[in-house]
Amino acid sequence: MMIYLMTLLVSNKNLPQAKSTDITSILNIVLGIMGAIAFLMLIIAGFRYTISQGDPGRVSEAKQMIVYTLVGLLVIALAATVVNFVIGKT
Repeated sequence: MMIYLMTLLVSNKNLPQAKSTDITSILNIVLGIMGAIAFLMLIIAGFRYTISQGDPGRVSEAKQMIVYTLVGLLVIALAATVVNFVIGKT
């Protein structure tokens, strides 16, 4: 039943269709903003590491923040690659 309804939705030509260029540009803007925020977080983590004054707890928190931010940047880059690849195939 669910497959039948999905087929009807896909085959209906009266529905408005979004252009892949619109979707691509919107997703690239969103991913770019996310990347900028992650880069800002990396700068803040580096600053926190610099002002930790050797306190082991603060140094470890700053290092964790750096690692998590780098992982986030990697995920954002991979997401952008996958989105552009999938939209490019349609």
